[in-house]
Amino acid sequence: MDILLPIVIALITSVFGPVLLEWAKSKFRRKPQPDLMSDAIKYNEQIEHQLDIILSELDCDQIYIAQFHNGGHFYPTGKSIQKFSVFYEVTTPNVASIKGVYQNIPVSLFNKPLAELYDKGEILVADIETDPTYGLETFCVDNKYKSCYLLSLTDLDGHIIGVMGIYYINKKHKIIKDEWIFVRQKIGAIGNIMSNYLYNKR
Repeated sequence: MDILLPIVIALITSVFGPVLLEWAKSKFRRKPQPDLMSDAIKYNEQIEHQLDIILSELDCDQIYIAQFHNGGHFYPTGKSIQKFSVFYEVTTPNVASIKGVYQNIPVSLFNKPLAELYDKGEILVADIETDPTYGLETFCVDNKYKSCYLLSLTDLDGHIIGVMGIYYINKKHKIIKDEWIFVRQKIGAIGNIMSNYLYNKR
């Protein structure tokens, strides 16, 4: 009996040990985590690629996308302060970037043009010297814009998730019908890319 017990224990260990080990591994194995950085890089590349295409097709000088975000809280209620920042920008050579300047800007500073965007979905200023600018006069003059177009980017439910700005500095330009068809197709494509990324639960 004293000899039989170690044999039985060895047999049980050799047969059931590997099975228990594999069960434990599967039970406690960490689930692979999503590669959030890789996802962000691919998303950013998609947006910038679309902006490069628009810049080339419209022969404009600057395009950016600004997105809305929570930029802090009001005292003492804790209510969110709505802000926007320029996240994406492409320009022609020798055009000064505005991306570094327009970060964490309170929505209240641009309430008039944003109200127009919410109401109409676009602001079209083919000539800043003669056309209504909806409170953008100083912004356009400071940045030497001659023509300015702002278009809202929406998600699948129609909520505004960003604004695209298209600017001409070296010349005035009135966007024609074929260009508008192209721009609105690109606005839809970019809105879908942004929605898919923002609402993806990964």
